[in-house]
Amino acid sequence: MIIKSFEILKKVSNYLNYNLFLLYGENLGLKKEIKDKIKILLNEKDSEIETLSFYENDIINNEEIFYNSIFSGSLFSSKKIITISNVTDKLMKQLEDVIDKFPKNIYLVIFSEVLEKKSKLRNFFEKNTKTVCVPCYSDSERDLQYIAISELKKNNIILSRESINLLIEKSNGDRNNLRNEIDKIKSFSLNNKKLEIDEI
Repeated sequence: MIIKSFEILKKVSNYLNYNLFLLYGENLGLKKEIKDKIKILLNEKDSEIETLSFYENDIINNEEIFYNSIFSGSLFSSKKIITISNVTDKLMKQLEDVIDKFPKNIYLVIFSEVLEKKSKLRNFFEKNTKTVCVPCYSDSERDLQYIAISELKKNNIILSRESINLLIEKSNGDRNNLRNEIDKIKSFSLNNKKLEIDEI
């Protein structure tokens, strides 16, 4: 099932009955934000969550470790979040095996780069009723402006429109870069909440 990124960010809890997510596209910051929101919400419900990470090559080179991490229980936690990065169509067989068995209490978050319409991975996640597929394209200038203004407002930092535009320009269309720049400003503005453009 296809879900727009703003829909899942607005109310992640609506999608937690699905436990298999494909986040594809060039916007790494957006993919990370969605994964973090899933993790935060699951942690609120159950503080003992195991987190594992793989790359596609790890799984291709050793399928047994991957299957064990999914199908074997954990001594210390009742839920697992497993992130797989750099996934392509090469991993379809392993993912189909997992999805067919639909393991409970396992949340699989798959990161992929831009996927063509003919991609088997993309098609599978878009059409399957047990999965969520979220395209994560570059942020628009408007999206970045909204993020910048709300983050600055939350921290009582006042910047001119010109300064905000400069931050957005430096972020190269990625909210992750923008948040890094805002974090620097937060540190710099501990004593001064109103900053001028030459200070930025």
